[in-house]
Amino acid sequence: MAARLQASLLAVAVIAAAAAVFATPAPGANYTVGAPGGSWDLRTDLADWASSIDFRPGDQLVFSYDASAHDVVEVTREGYRSCSAASPVSAALRTGSDAVELGGNGWRYFICGVQGHCAAGMKLQVRVSDAECTWTMPPPAPPGAPSGINLCPGGPPTVIMTPGVISHGSGAAPVSSASLTSLLVTMVSLCCLLASSLSS
Repeated sequence: MAARLQASLLAVAVIAAAAAVFATPAPGANYTVGAPGGSWDLRTDLADWASSIDFRPGDQLVFSYDASAHDVVEVTREGYRSCSAASPVSAALRTGSDAVELGGNGWRYFICGVQGHCAAGMKLQVRVSDAECTWTMPPPAPPGAPSGINLCPGGPPTVIMTPGVISHGSGAAPVSSASLTSLLVTMVSLCCLLASSLSS
């Protein structure tokens, strides 16, 4: 009887551990902006650098730069287009070595807030997308209308609105609630079986 109880408890522990592993998102990649041939500076073609990378939720951008000459400001799409740091998404980064995690799907925009640097090309836009997501881009729409829809399995669509504000979606990597529910039901069923076997 004791051996049977230990085996049942071991099975439940293994299932719980597997659930924890599968429910935990894998860590993302780290990308040093502009590397290997450049950095967050006025010389690096940041648009060309970003165009060669498929950014995923959980990835990190690492901005390495001379803090006495530059900073990093995350802005909206409009702030990116107009090179304006007047309405930043978050506080300016000024350490010279700053990491920014890319969470969720959608576009992220960064500029150097030092006067004239953004206009000289020191700006970066990246598209963050799950490998399983599908982007649809409808024809040009009037201002205020959706300019892109990101569909991911197991999650709500993310609608990208003009001027680049995510108006719908969780902001987190999508997780299938159906698979988590199934896992929970399986674990509860195993616990009930264990309890009934112990009482017999």
